Amino acid sequence: MSSPREVVAPRIREAVELTSAGKDISASLLDARRRAKALPGFPGALPADLSSAYEIQSHSIGQWPDKVAGWKVGGVPPRWREALGAPWLVGPIFSKSVRTDRAGETTTMPVFENGFAAIEPELIIQLGESLEQDRMFIGAEIASSPVPAINDYGPIAVVCDFGNNNGVLLGQEITEWADHKEPIGVSIWIDGQIIGEKVLENAFAGALSAREFCLANAKQRGIEMPAGTLISSGAITGVHEAQVGAHSVISFGPLGQIELELGVAQPL
Repeated sequence: MSSPREVVAPRIREAVELTSAGKDISASLLDARRRAKALPGFPGALPADLSSAYEIQSHSIGQWPDKVAGWKVGGVPPRWREALGAPWLVGPIFSKSVRTDRAGETTTMPVFENGFAAIEPELIIQLGESLEQDRMFIGAEIASSPVPAINDYGPIAVVCDFGNNNGVLLGQEITEWADHKEPIGVSIWIDGQIIGEKVLENAFAGALSAREFCLANAKQRGIEMPAGTLISSGAITGVHEAQVGAHSVISFGPLGQIELELGVAQPL
């Protein structure tokens, strides 16, 4: 497998001055991630809207000791979409949280013990200078947060906490993906049991739609998206919650498979 190109960290526009409540939310979430300790719940009252949540996210990115390697795109559950006015949300993927699958090996992906953790099969795009130069990989997003049951609080909470992301695992590259016409069958096993399957009839339509949303979100927020930026394009078979120690195999049929185990996130 050829390696993805080096990621160039984007410039991110300074967030507007946060309210004291917004600063407190950011500080609490960052402290929990640095200490790798679960919180009892979301720290404080939820911001009023997605715009305010993204301001907290941008502020937190500026405080985090790592560069942004890319962005995860996650679906907004249908019950929230009309009120929030968005089908998707985004969050940062940090450089040190990106792993590359090695054939025949199991990659350990850290999650927050006693927090939220899930495995999501995804197609991962690496931006080129143009769409035609983009690269496509099989892979997985590791969704994890110090906030237990963070998804129950809704998309605003998820956006505040880095989009509920704690890393991605890059698998094999899908060469000549633009010419690929066959459906893609995706299956995931956790601890030996198959828990999700889906056939992507139009293989890359969803990933490319997520790409366009991510680029539009970045433009609105004043975020550069240089060549090399990763976009993890959304859960294919669902958000599969799992605990530390869980072992997972994800198959993309003839395109390859990846194998991972959830480990304990360590303090920084």
